[in-house]
Amino acid sequence: MNYNPKLYLDLYLNLKPMTNFDSKKLTELVVYILDKTGGVDFYHAFKILYFAEMKHLAKWGSRIVPDEFCALKYGPVPTQLYDAVKELDNPQMTLSKELSEVIQIAGEDAPNILLPKRAPNISFLSKSEIEALEQSIEENKSLTFGQLMRKSHDEAWSEANRRTKGTNIISPLSMAKVLHADEAILEYIEEQIQIDEALR
Repeated sequence: MNYNPKLYLDLYLNLKPMTNFDSKKLTELVVYILDKTGGVDFYHAFKILYFAEMKHLAKWGSRIVPDEFCALKYGPVPTQLYDAVKELDNPQMTLSKELSEVIQIAGEDAPNILLPKRAPNISFLSKSEIEALEQSIEENKSLTFGQLMRKSHDEAWSEANRRTKGTNIISPLSMAKVLHADEAILEYIEEQIQIDEALR
């Protein structure tokens, strides 16, 4: 397999605009995590999404999260979701407006804790996506900040974090490799990246 990481980086150097469906699905992913955990801080929510994404990529070759994970200091962060969560108190983005209708900050004494306002609409999620989310929630909900940071500083994060030029977006192919996806899955992911590039 002749994977060229530049192919993916060029494709997503400017983040793809989020469609209305993407925004709604990402909202339901977050609500699902908050509903199942009873509420968590956004750091845990982001990492649960990251590890669920990784699991689904490695097993099925397809993504769950309609957002790009970037390698930041404390680990992978879903870029547009992070921006949306930061403006929950004064939503401007379409995504932050949708999120503000279904999640809330726990309170002034817990400004990082997110709580659901309703149950998730699972019609946006497939059975395999729910399975990956459930596994990730179970494995990561009780980990400390430090444990999550160390766990998420994997090779996919390191590869993106080492770049001195271009973007720090984490490639889905690199994420699948962390969980030792088989060659057929890796080839399928690479083909999808090439198709996306051809359609741009």
